[in-house]
Amino acid sequence: MFFEINRAVQAPDISCFLLAHCRGKVLYFAVWDNSFRDISFTEEEFPAGVIQFVLFDELMNPLSERLVFNQNYSNDVANIELFTDKTTYQKREKVITTLSLYPSHSGRAGEGLLSVAITDDKDVAIDASTTILSSLLLSSELKGYIENPAYYLQDNPESAVALDYLMLTHGWRRYEIPDIVRGNPKQPKIPFQLNQEISEKVKNLVFSRTVPDSEILIMASDGEVGLTATDENGQFLYSDFEYPDSASFIIQALSKRGNDRIELVMDDESFPKPVYAPFVETVNNPSQRTNTFIEKAGQRAHYDEDMWMIQLDEVEVTAQRINRRDEKRLQFWANVGSDATIRREEIEKRTMQYTSDYLQLISGLTVYPDGRVFIRSTGPSGRAGGGLPLIVIDGIAYDWGADSVNVAPNRFQSPLERVPPSNIESIDVFKGARAVAFGVRGANGVISITTRRGENSPYRDKPNIKVYNPLGYQKPVEFYSPVYETLESKHLKSPDFRTTIFWKPDIVIANEEETFEFFTSDFPTTYSVVIEGITANGKIIQQVEKIQIE
Repeated sequence: MFFEINRAVQAPDISCFLLAHCRGKVLYFAVWDNSFRDISFTEEEFPAGVIQFVLFDELMNPLSERLVFNQNYSNDVANIELFTDKTTYQKREKVITTLSLYPSHSGRAGEGLLSVAITDDKDVAIDASTTILSSLLLSSELKGYIENPAYYLQDNPESAVALDYLMLTHGWRRYEIPDIVRGNPKQPKIPFQLNQEISEKVKNLVFSRTVPDSEILIMASDGEVGLTATDENGQFLYSDFEYPDSASFIIQALSKRGNDRIELVMDDESFPKPVYAPFVETVNNPSQRTNTFIEKAGQRAHYDEDMWMIQLDEVEVTAQRINRRDEKRLQFWANVGSDATIRREEIEKRTMQYTSDYLQLISGLTVYPDGRVFIRSTGPSGRAGGGLPLIVIDGIAYDWGADSVNVAPNRFQSPLERVPPSNIESIDVFKGARAVAFGVRGANGVISITTRRGENSPYRDKPNIKVYNPLGYQKPVEFYSPVYETLESKHLKSPDFRTTIFWKPDIVIANEEETFEFFTSDFPTTYSVVIEGITANGKIIQQVEKIQIE
């Protein structure tokens, strides 16, 4: 098969240029020779995927355009071999599977990242409408929604004709080709993301002007601490790091002179808006569904405790509601791992004048009459480093000195007295290793106070400190697969009604092959093994294999 481009009989006798490119890579660019009626290219000359041909005049104005799809997969698709330790298996039997990916002339095709999904053919039909091949080579290269893209890549005459019609109707307008050819490419408005980042600006509370050269402290929930500063426009960008979902950061800004009368203004996270949502028709008639799947789901309901449905009679609740006082203190993430806690009910039982007096209720703390507090956990002197602990009020750190309050002539100036006992919800104490989450400042231990906000508390959040909870990357969850290693487990009365037998999306092949294992369920059937992935040199893997269960 070859591509042929013809010159019209009425075409004017002007200088023209022909461009062919695929995924932004120029494959052919030359002057059109008017002495020839046509020009041909073989499939082997081009990679697999959507190829755009554009004809330009001498001023690089496009005159004609045509999209074609090249199905030459020899250089873009890799094959993988699946080996099992047996040809057939019994129920609840271990299956040892090996994936082999042989190296090519480049020497790196033996490495790759794969996803493997194994399902029961009697219950689950493989979604053949979309594959990694159709997604990377077809759908991602065209504009608009394509229904059942894998159909166009099937090896039959009907699919070939439909594929050519698809190229004619879904024009490619991703790039401004004339500008690129003239050497004037446009830069994207939003750069592609290499890592995650935190960005804000710092403003003056009085004049609302930005504050340059502000010192920024960023402390993560795992104890990591980062430092940066604002630029001449009062903005800062902390990047080159990654964080998972549910990560939390405390960000504090101080002016160049150490003043905290400034405000942090966070930049909102931006996410792309959904273009379309594919319509999925719901089958309401049970007779149209797979009978074996419905039967197996009903049988599973008798053994799976999570799926039991019991209709209860009306229940009247007469007990008083229990107030979860811990909820307020847990708004500060670090309080979850404290060594000891004094709650509000304990404070109300006792009448003490100073906040530091309540710390005598916790073992391992030394409270002096003048209000000084030391946490005995590490250090040769029996104190945590021999110094005063870090004081944290509603997640904000205070130092002994500038942030301290003198409540009486014979009392040591202490930040503990910033909040009177009547406005304290809870006190958490961190000793030794648990104080590591607060970084270097927590070397002598930490005392964390949670105030009773909303109850006329004199304490207010500082505008120069923010708690930032961004949307991080999803944490991987391991797929559950039962293990039947013993005779007792093989003969359990609870049946195995799995429909998805095994799933692992992150199989890494580092040295030509990788082995994984799983156990079969309780039914004679065949399993479909769907293998998809990418090799180290960019080749696509997409295969479906079978495993027989007797």
